[in-house]
Formats: sequence, structure tokens, C-alpha cells
Amino acid sequence: MTNAAVVFARLDSSRLPGKALREIAGRTLLDRVVDKVLVTSDELPVIVATSDRAIDDPIAEHMTSRGIAVFRGDAPDVAGRALACADAYGLDRFARISGDSPFIVPSLITRAIERSLVTGADIVTNVFPRTYPVGVSIELITRDAMARIVAATDDPQDREHVTRYVYRTSEGFTIENLAAPDDRYLGTSLAVDNETDHARASWILENLGGRADLDAAVALAWEWENRK
Repeated sequence: MTNAAVVFARLDSSRLPGKALREIAGRTLLDRVVDKVLVTSDELPVIVATSDRAIDDPIAEHMTSRGIAVFRGDAPDVAGRALACADAYGLDRFARISGDSPFIVPSLITRAIERSLVTGADIVTNVFPRTYPVGVSIELITRDAMARIVAATDDPQDREHVTRYVYRTSEGFTIENLAAPDDRYLGTSLAVDNETDHARASWILENLGGRADLDAAVALAWEWENRK
């Protein structure tokens, strides 16, 4: 295992407590994220990185019961947890995926990995600048870049938000951005961060039917907003 998708999740979100294991259109939020990432490739391992606190035991137990690899580390120091996870599994690079992103696009993960292998960039991302919806964020980070981040900053915000330091000091890293084809996604959020987001995502999923493409989800998100 040299490449993997690492999904970060915890249960004590202040805005939506327990959200990782809350049901959303019949499945838990975390299951929906993991299911989407598993579509990427049969050969791309998926690891769920949660904290080592007792509150997150249900995440570890649930993922283990599914046969999904789990890594447990420091709760607030997510950057340190990411590096420790990469080292524990011998990863050269990993796709950082948020556990509140049920609309993540598998093909973007594939593209990020391919670009990283070709260019050797420290980070391949679709958020610098952001042209995809919030909730469809992907960052393909090399293990060496992650180690440099951890060594460079003790700022609690940097350590919690993992790549904040990179984007603040971008001249010190090689960053490649994956841009959307146009401005069609600007101003759209598909993340699940609070009760309203949860209701919106549930409605979108219930109305997607057999469609799984991002454009359909975004169109439904705009329809939801216009229903209010």
C-alpha cells in the first residue's frame, strides 16, 4: 500500500453532534462517504482516520465491522494524525477526504492521484482556488509534504485544518490545482455541517434517483434553496 484514500471523521461535531453515524437517506453519513470513495478503484485502499478517544469508538467499531481499515490518533492535532496514519500504513501519498462529504466525486480522486504521480507535486487539490462545491474537496498530499507541515507549525488552527499552513505559505510547496471546467459550481455547498445541511443532503439523495453525477446533485441543491 503506497496510495490510499483517508477519510477523516469524528462524532463530537459541535454543529451536528454524532453526524458521522447519523442516517442520511437510509445510510449513515460516513458509510455514504466511504461507499463513494470505494468506487474510485478496487486497488485504492480506504482508511478511516478517527480519534483515539472513547467517544469515537463507535466509528472504529462500525468501520471494522465493514472490513474498512481504521487508524486512530490525536483528536485536535489532525495534521499529526494524518502523518501518523501515513506512516502506520507506509503511504507515499494519500487523498484527504472529509467524512461529511457524501457527494465526493470518485473521478476527482483518480485524477488527483494521476497528477501527483506525473508531476510529483506536494499537493494536488481542487480548493486552491476553489471551483468545486464545498463538500467536494479533495487534497492529494505526499507523505513528505505532510511531514514538512507538521514540522513547520505548532499553530492549533494549522494542526486542526491540516493544509491551512500550505495555503498560507504556498511559495514553499508545489501545489497543482484541479479546476472545474467553468463557474457552474460557484456558490454551492454540498457539505453536511449542520441540521440544515443534513436536511438538504437527505432531500438531494432522495431525489437523485439513479443519477450519481455532480451536476445533478448541484441542480437539486439549487432547487432546494429555491424551495424556501
